[in-house]
Amino acid sequence: MGGKRPILGVISVLVAFLVMSVAFMGGCTGEPSPLEPPTEPVTPGYIQVYDHKLSYGFKYPKDWETQVIEAVDGEDTESVLMFTKPGTSTTLIVTVKLSNLTRLEEVKEEIKEALNKVGRTILKEREVIVNGREGYEVIYKPIAAVKMRQVVFIANGKSYMLVCSTAELLYDEYEEIFSHVINSLVIE
Repeated sequence: MGGKRPILGVISVLVAFLVMSVAFMGGCTGEPSPLEPPTEPVTPGYIQVYDHKLSYGFKYPKDWETQVIEAVDGEDTESVLMFTKPGTSTTLIVTVKLSNLTRLEEVKEEIKEALNKVGRTILKEREVIVNGREGYEVIYKPIAAVKMRQVVFIANGKSYMLVCSTAELLYDEYEEIFSHVINSLVIE
């Protein structure tokens, strides 16, 4: 039982930091968007979802648990979905919120400022293109034992943010899954 205490602490801190990341992008509010069944063949082992109201879709591992995050504060967030690999601290949070940001440079500045405020060091950052959309990716450690990968895209007056996180020791094991989910993102 004593061996589980540090893991539970890490999970608690991770969930708190993920909620803070969501709050950074505007908080959580509103009704969850209905997710439609797959409309095209999907990658084996993954489930494809598409939200017609918010004009985006992606694939996530079929053995991960899904949860819709309810309202926290603010009125800008249109959807927050959380996916968790059972039995681990590995999560994926997909957030869509209204945004007044229009350029990738503004996204970079906002994320860097938020990470600096909480004393986080960026391990890697880069611009990415996924299915024709430019985005900004940053990898950082919110706490010593956790590693996070965050990608933000701006389109249609909204920000689409994917935050992938796991224990630092498991990051390499889940990196391919994180990449698959991010690369499956389609924004109309």
